[in-house]
Order: sequence, then C-alpha cells, then structure tokens
Amino acid sequence: MVLSWFLKSILLVDMTSSRKKKSYFTKHLFGAGIECATKLYYYAQNYPENKESVPFIEHAIFNKRLLKDLARSSFPEGIFINEDSVAQADSQTLKLLEQEQVTLFDAIFEHQRMMARLPIVNKDGPTLTAYQVQTKAFNSQKHRLSDKDDNIFSKWRSYLLDFAYQLYLVRQKCPQLDLKALLVMPEKTGLAYIDNLPLILDPLQKGTISDEVTSANQELLVKLDVTDLVTRVWEDSGFAKQHLPRKNFDESIYFLRDLYFDGAKVNPQIGLKCKNCEFRIESERVQQGTKSGFNECWSPHMDTDNPSELHVFNLIGPGTNQLVKRGVHDQRDISLEKLFSPESIVKGEGRISHEMRQALQVYKTNGKSVPEEIFRPAIARELKRWSYPLHFLDFEAGNYAVPVRKNRRPYHLVLFQFSCHTLFEDGSWTHHQWIDDLDSGYPNYEIVRQLMSVPDIEEGTVVQYSNFERNALKTVRRELMKELDQVSDAGRLIKWIEQIIHRNDSSHSQPPYVADLSRLVKNFYYNCEMGNSLSIKDVLQSMMSHSDFLKEKYSQLYASHNFEAMQWWQPDGKGGARNPYKLLMETGEAPIRRGTEAMVVYGKLISREWTDEQVEAFQHALLKYCELDTLAMVMIYQHWQHKLLSDG
Repeated sequence: MVLSWFLKSILLVDMTSSRKKKSYFTKHLFGAGIECATKLYYYAQNYPENKESVPFIEHAIFNKRLLKDLARSSFPEGIFINEDSVAQADSQTLKLLEQEQVTLFDAIFEHQRMMARLPIVNKDGPTLTAYQVQTKAFNSQKHRLSDKDDNIFSKWRSYLLDFAYQLYLVRQKCPQLDLKALLVMPEKTGLAYIDNLPLILDPLQKGTISDEVTSANQELLVKLDVTDLVTRVWEDSGFAKQHLPRKNFDESIYFLRDLYFDGAKVNPQIGLKCKNCEFRIESERVQQGTKSGFNECWSPHMDTDNPSELHVFNLIGPGTNQLVKRGVHDQRDISLEKLFSPESIVKGEGRISHEMRQALQVYKTNGKSVPEEIFRPAIARELKRWSYPLHFLDFEAGNYAVPVRKNRRPYHLVLFQFSCHTLFEDGSWTHHQWIDDLDSGYPNYEIVRQLMSVPDIEEGTVVQYSNFERNALKTVRRELMKELDQVSDAGRLIKWIEQIIHRNDSSHSQPPYVADLSRLVKNFYYNCEMGNSLSIKDVLQSMMSHSDFLKEKYSQLYASHNFEAMQWWQPDGKGGARNPYKLLMETGEAPIRRGTEAMVVYGKLISREWTDEQVEAFQHALLKYCELDTLAMVMIYQHWQHKLLSDG
C-alpha cells in the first residue's frame, strides 16, 4: 500500500517542528517574530496552522532543493554535514572549518539555543563565504535590492533579515573569519544549457554531482553580494527603529528568542497583516473545536467566539483593506444602507460585481434574506451560441525554478496532462485524457499531439474554466516558433494550435468558440450557497448544494477510466452537498485536490524520486484530479442547461 506523500510530508514537518520548538530558535521563528511577536506564543504552544498553504510550502521547498543543488554543482569537492543532532553537526562544521580551504553543504551553527543551517559555506583562508538560497526570481538587469541610499526595498527585506539572522550565529561561532554573504536566487534572464536538469541534479540524493551539470548552467542563478546590506541590518539604528522590535539587531534577536522559550504571549497588534496569518485556520476546523490563534487575537475586538467566520477578511474581492483601515472588522458592523440591496441586484441585467457579492455576503451574515439564485440573461444568450460537441478541457501545469528543457528560463510553464469531457447534444459523453509518461519527450509538445487525437476536437465548442488553457497553448506556440528546425512536426502543431487560440470567446457573436466558463460564473451567476471564492471547487459545491437536478443525477454512480462507481452527490449533514473535491481525497491512497499539489507531485515525478509503484499511484491520483476538474465544468453546464429548459 502506498501512503500518500502529502500525509507523510505533513507528518514529517510536524515532527520536525516539534523537535525544534523544544530545542532551538530558528530563522523561521525569527522571521515570524519580526512579522508578529504574538506568533511565537502560538508556535511555542503548537497551535494548528492553516492547511491550505501546505502545497505552496511544499512547492517552495522543492524549488529550493533544486536551486541549492544547482548552486552546489559548482563545488564538486563539497562535504555534507549530516550528523544526527544539531550539537554534533555544529561540532563537525567547526572542526572542518579549521581547514585552510573547505566547502561545506548544510553547515550547522548553534549558539545559545539558536540554530542556523546554511546550504553552502566556502572557506578560503580567512574568508568565509556563506550562501543563502531563495526561490523568488530576480532580474539582475532590472532589479535592485536597495535604493541609492541602501534602503532595502520591502519586497526583499524578509530575505535580508533571514540571512542576517543566519550570519549573526556564524559570526558568534567564527569571530576570527571575515564573512561574505551571497544571496542566491533564480535569474529571470538565465537559460538552461541541458535538458532534464531537475533529474540530473537529483535534488534529494546527496551524492556525486553529475558531470552533465556544466558551469554554463550557473547562468540560471544570480549570486548577489549582500554583505554590506546584512551589515546594515545588524548595525543601522534607523533600520532597527523601523523594522525591529528592539533598538538594535542584537537585542531584537534575544528578545524574540526569549519570548519563544518563555512561552510569553505579547499583546497582538492586529491589522491588515493578520489576513494571511498561518494561525487563521479553516472555518470547518474551528467549528470542529480546533483552537485558532487568529480568533484568540481578534476576540477582544469582535463580539463573537469565532471572529474568523464574521471578519471582513472573508468578503470576496478587493476593498477589505480599506474597511480594516477604517476600523471596521466585523461584517455585522457594515452599514446596510450603503450596500446594494438584494432587490436591486436581482433586478439588474448587467454583470454581478464583487461589490454586489460582498453585499449579499453581509446580508447573509446579518440574517437577512438573499436570493436563492441569480441567473443573468447573458448566460442563456451565450449557452445558445455554443455548438456541440462541447469539449470541456483542463490542463495541469507546473513551473519550476530549474527548467526541464534546454534554452528555457526559470519557472517556464510545463504542461504535463489534460482531461477532456466531450458532451454531445443527446446528453451522452466521452472522456479523454493524457499524462506525461516521463519518456515520450518534451511534454509541452506531446500534449498538443495528444489533444489533436481527441475525436472532433476541432469541431464544436472548447470550454475552459479561466483563460489558462488558451494562454498555455499560446506559450507552446511561441516555443515551437523558436524551435522550428528542431521539432520535425512543429509546423503541423503550430497550425493546429492556431485553429484553437484564434477562436473567439463566446461573449462574441461569431463562432467557433473557446468559451470561458469562469467568466460567466463571475459576471452573471450567483446562488445563496456561494461564499467568498469563485474557484471551480467552491462553485461546484455551492451548485450541488443548490441544484435538485445535480442531486438526482449525481446521486447515481459515475464510472469512467479512473472511477469505477463514484457517487459524487453525498449529503453534508447540513442540508447541502459535500464538496466533491473532498470526496476525491477519500477515493485512493495518494489523493490530490489542488493544482498546486498536482504541480508538486509532477516535480517529484520528473526527479525520479519514487519507486515504480509510487509513480503509478501518483499518476493515477493526478488523472483522477484532472478528470474531476472537467467533470465539474460539465456539472455546472448541466445545471444551467436544465434551468434554461425548465424556464422554457
């Protein structure tokens, strides 16, 4: 049995965090304390964190591993520090640094219950060069870390603070050495010089660097000397006054460390920064009795036991920042007189703006009546333009710091699978799919070849949720135009792509179409089960909870290539439907329910990190997830079509 990689990774993170919480103050805790000192109490007390961010964290971790190994490939003589304990690793690091010249990977420095791990340190005589790797792309031809007066730009400040913490500990342990700080990031203008670089780097195996990773591939990295900027963070009283909790860096680092180990809770400074707090956990978990750090911070300022549920942060779309700045935190404190009335929204014929959606949320929060469903005439007009067969198409894609193909830049788009539900006028449907088998060549080109084999794909209407699929095909077309002499069927692929991407959206009167279902949802549709998200996952659940037609149809068993007998409509115990994407998590041993999770899994696949059994399990999970995305579009369309027929 293959245990979900995500489950294992989450357990590993939790266990690692618990050990660190008991023993060492880290750069992560330092950064959290700089942002909000109250967080240190929640970390010390093991408060639960928001699970929605886990896939993004895993993607960043994977990209950082790739970048570290690419940077390390310049030092084939490098020695890994891999002792079991921090104390032993610190001892080994210091002993090896007694040599005149040496390069260490994952060097550990421990000082007064604080710990730093640096991916690369290179000692050359009296100079120790420390490397810190970050995943944000940097254009060395355009970007700067600071202005002409060396004031660090806000978008890079956390990176410099992070590095300053690490090097502070190095300075305490090695005061006799001259420190040089190099900040390493993906270079936006850099190119890969070989194919399959992530595989060749083999990011999780600390072995011999492949000879194929030539020095030319270092063009993918920018290595910025930030020694002076780190020194400014340490020594500039003006910087400390503006950005640190104490009058200088030394006092700040010990102040935050002591807060953490003493378990002291600083009175929170609530505000806009709380919106993305990791301790603002999902409402479902709060309702199940899970403690919430966010709620503890905000309860004294809102007349409720669950501030997260009623907070203006939950309103859809922009504008919440202005409310918070005015001191309005609770949706119940918003004046109804200044909002669109439900009656005016229902009677309108134009698009449903985010202000209208916010108004309906506020009315619901205040226990007021809201319309069961709003179905603007524009939906009916456009659906009548669609010609059968309808091809509901979804791609899964990734972007990785280290490119998978030669002559590509960091974070270039990689299309690794598609799902297509084709719906015919008589209500019958077929399903076609493809996933990269890792051996068929460059997936961006192979996906087009496979799409071309979908029956009648050039006929009828292609339907997407957002404009991603059209834009992705445009990206592939640009790639092919540059490689006409390298790809034997490039001309044929380009011609086919142009047939698709040059179609109109169905807002135009002239077919054929590539129709954007998400635009119709966003502008012209509402039901009373909808909340603050218009993602296909949340729209689908709201519609299934609302639609008797979908309830009846999908209470019956669904079967396809990937599902033997799946009941997609299941009651949630509250009068509505469970989210099909949550049901998906229960259908297999390696579940995926988000695009970011799919991206992380594919990254692991191209790095060949799993056994054949694990690869098969995760490919099957990817296929299930992608199929549900196109089935979700079919369900939305079917509800709308049923409504049109019912209304005559």
